[in-house]
Amino acid sequence: MKTKIKIIHYVNQKSYIVGYKQIHTNYKAPIIEFKDYTRVWMLNNEITINPK
Repeated sequence: MKTKIKIIHYVNQKSYIVGYKQIHTNYKAPIIEFKDYTRVWMLNNEITINPK
């Protein structure tokens, strides 16, 4: 599936949280920006952080 390949490509890059998107009044989703200025937002429960 091409979508998964594109996501994996971006996951290996440095990214920064540049803001938040308000969804209704219940959710505040972080906006993540990659070094090529591509932005994506995800709900907090969809993000898993694996500390090294």
